[in-house]
Amino acid sequence: MANAQAAIVVVMVAISAAVWWLWWRRWRRFGEVCPSQSFPPTPINIVALVLTITYVWLSLIAVVSPEVREPAKTISLSAVQAACATRFVMAGLLCGLLAFESRSLRGFGFTFDHWRRQVSDGLETAHASFLPVLVLLLATSYWRQPAEKNLLLRLLEQDSGLLTLAWVLIAAVICAPLLEELLFRVVLLGWLKTKTSSTHAIGISSIAFAMVHGPLDGAALMPLALLLGSLYDRRHSYLAVVIAHAFFNLWNIALTMAAR
Repeated sequence: MANAQAAIVVVMVAISAAVWWLWWRRWRRFGEVCPSQSFPPTPINIVALVLTITYVWLSLIAVVSPEVREPAKTISLSAVQAACATRFVMAGLLCGLLAFESRSLRGFGFTFDHWRRQVSDGLETAHASFLPVLVLLLATSYWRQPAEKNLLLRLLEQDSGLLTLAWVLIAAVICAPLLEELLFRVVLLGWLKTKTSSTHAIGISSIAFAMVHGPLDGAALMPLALLLGSLYDRRHSYLAVVIAHAFFNLWNIALTMAAR
């Protein structure tokens, strides 16, 4: 199984390197990697903003608080199911609040117009993130402990049955991207862009995204966060950032399964 995991890593690195080469070619030819599109600012519902900031704040407290800093040894399947339900409800609530304020979600990038381009942008971003994330994972490997591994991945290591795999996929590939892209890109980044420059907004929202994943995982996830922020800023596509986030998580699950 170690050979299978190594093969997946090689494929991921090769694809990531190819995307970076493609982006370099675009930059040399057109002067930019991803053409920026102009979108009118859409007001962020104040309740949605408060919920987002509260979620980020509570997540940060959970990361730094001594009472919860000790990593959990495992997670049950029922806890995963409950977390999925909670995330679906929160994502639905945020969408409802955003739609209530602006009468439509299109202003936040919720559209299937030019969906092939949106999917392509998402896939490119996901694959581009692999190489820098891997470099940072290796750079922080000295300080990493097995107990600090993501709980969903640890659950898969203990039980790779079809039911467990299905719920882990739902949690990591559907629920997490849907909610986290709403929180950090649509609401937080969207609001920050009305207060500061796009560069600063991307940086602040990316740091917030990274920090809620813990110090070591957060450091490794910074390239992904910055790429997702840049993608949403330039393309204003919720579908694209969800696709990117989902495929990044999917590759991590594939690596875990290959290690068994």
